[in-house]
Amino acid sequence: MDNNIRYSFFFVLLCLFVTLPAHAWRMVTSYGMENGKMLVRASVNGVEGRFLLDTGAPCSITHTFAQRAGIQGGQTTQVYDSNGSIVRTTIVNLPDLKLGGFTFTLLQAMQLPEGNMVEQFGVDGIVGYNLMRQGIVKFDGRNRQFILTNDTTGLGINVNYGILLADDPYSTMVPIRVGNTIDTVMFDTGALDFYEMSNRFYARVQADTTHFRRLASGKGILSMGAAGLEAASVKYRVLIPKSYIGNINFSNLTTITTDAIDSRIGSNVLLHGDVIIDYREKMFFFQPFEDTTEPINVYQPEWDVVITVMGNQLVAGMVWDNAKGDIRSGDRVVAIGSERIDHVDMVQATTQGWAGLKPEGTQITYLSSKTGKEETMTISMK
Repeated sequence: MDNNIRYSFFFVLLCLFVTLPAHAWRMVTSYGMENGKMLVRASVNGVEGRFLLDTGAPCSITHTFAQRAGIQGGQTTQVYDSNGSIVRTTIVNLPDLKLGGFTFTLLQAMQLPEGNMVEQFGVDGIVGYNLMRQGIVKFDGRNRQFILTNDTTGLGINVNYGILLADDPYSTMVPIRVGNTIDTVMFDTGALDFYEMSNRFYARVQADTTHFRRLASGKGILSMGAAGLEAASVKYRVLIPKSYIGNINFSNLTTITTDAIDSRIGSNVLLHGDVIIDYREKMFFFQPFEDTTEPINVYQPEWDVVITVMGNQLVAGMVWDNAKGDIRSGDRVVAIGSERIDHVDMVQATTQGWAGLKPEGTQITYLSSKTGKEETMTISMK
């Protein structure tokens, strides 16, 4: 079972630096997937850890990992996470970062505050955009490889799939066609969903019911950034019959609107092809696994009640208006099927989920804020 809550540790407005060799170089490493997150092994000062690959965040290390690696604190600053919440952090200098057998030196990074949400997920740091933007990156979705290089040789670039990046000093911003409207989106491997539409973009297109069909609406919590859970807000689930990344046609694209400044495409795009970004030439390539003129169906079902971890408990984070029951957003979920759940381990819940949740229909028991009693209902994916 996939987890319902969306995680993105995206930061903005921070420019950090790294020293790279002048000659041709190439770094290749494998990555694993954990609840939609891309994870690699890397080391700093000879201390190994688990790092996220995240095009939407700068290189970062957690407070605990900094202590283990002997990294001293530096200048204090503040940045914003994917939900617009402030994260206070410190800029530090990493003497070296070893990744895929290649060593990067004098890398600047953020040291996240003690107890930060990233650390709670068992992650030691982030390999982020200030390193990736120094060259050319390839995310090989089929083989789960990450390549960072300054030489295009052997990357298999097909110029027919090229898209000119929008100018942005930090984020990877890609113009795509959603319905019949251009949306300049962030390519954010720290996000999971194929496409997350910003509320700002939805406000522009919601009257166009031919190209944008509203499936459901609701108010609640769906995402988590580096500062923690977002505040409850109104969201819409939308079906887009036809969309394009470059000249690749996608059908039945479903999205949930977010309060992020920009729309995003996330790591699920790698289920359908490879992504290559040449930052020097400002080019983005999405290269599908199969050459086809037929649209790629990317319909993604969604739970009518989205269960979220809050504190050490499960709660109904989002209740869509097509759910059949009296549950409200914020009501505590005390059982899934026959399994009673009184305490939740955050890491386990967000990385492994709950085997008892069956998409075709699962009975849950919740403490109703309406009646004050435990009630049951069936939730499902639609």
